[in-house]
Amino acid sequence: MIDINNDKLITITITERLDATNADEAREIIENKISSIDKDVLIDVDSLKYISSAGLQIILYIAKEAKAAGKQTFLHGAKGEVGEIFRLSGFLTFLKEI
Repeated sequence: MIDINNDKLITITITERLDATNADEAREIIENKISSIDKDVLIDVDSLKYISSAGLQIILYIAKEAKAAGKQTFLHGAKGEVGEIFRLSGFLTFLKEI
């Protein structure tokens, strides 16, 4: 579901689903693995099949934490229905799509 790599960027790979059934677990994983954001963040959703409003709250949390640290948040792989949700929700106004 969530994999975090802290190399040149902090890369958060989200797969399958991000919704109310796993949002709390996802947030806990993210909070435990990213104690401080010292690099730009890349959220890879290339293998994400579904995201709900609870999942969008997790993405918003990551973006807010990065912004508070003076870092940027990038989004990669948003396509199909997931991409449409990001577009319609306005998230692409503060996430840089790459």
